[in-house]
Amino acid sequence: MPNCRFAGHQAKVRPVLYEVSVSRAFTATHSLRLPTGAPEEPHEHLWHVRATFRAEKLQEPMGVVADFVEVQAALDRIARMLEGTNLNALPFFADGRCSAERVAEYLCGELARTIASGRPWRVAVTEAPGCSAAFYPEEGP
Repeated sequence: MPNCRFAGHQAKVRPVLYEVSVSRAFTATHSLRLPTGAPEEPHEHLWHVRATFRAEKLQEPMGVVADFVEVQAALDRIARMLEGTNLNALPFFADGRCSAERVAEYLCGELARTIASGRPWRVAVTEAPGCSAAFYPEEGP
């Protein structure tokens, strides 16, 4: 592969990565612990979730990064489980820190536990138009 030259330095061109994403949505309420320590009023969002997987090589014999059918089924199960709930009631959020960032972290963990295709590279959530957060697991491609 060619190298890039800039100001006498050479930078290696990174290997080609494959990337796939699967999206779902669910409606649930949550509230944050305010700086005063008091919880804000619970409110509802239509949470849009996007799970992204990356790989340098495709999984054989299918030639895929992740099996769309498997990931879609897992996200569907998770979305059905969370639909209409108060996310703060989940043990993961018992400390009152139910931010969009932590919701993305929770969803990444749930997804990673239920699929064989591998751990997501990134899970992003959008709680309102223009307001999104993402979680990147420490390990991954």
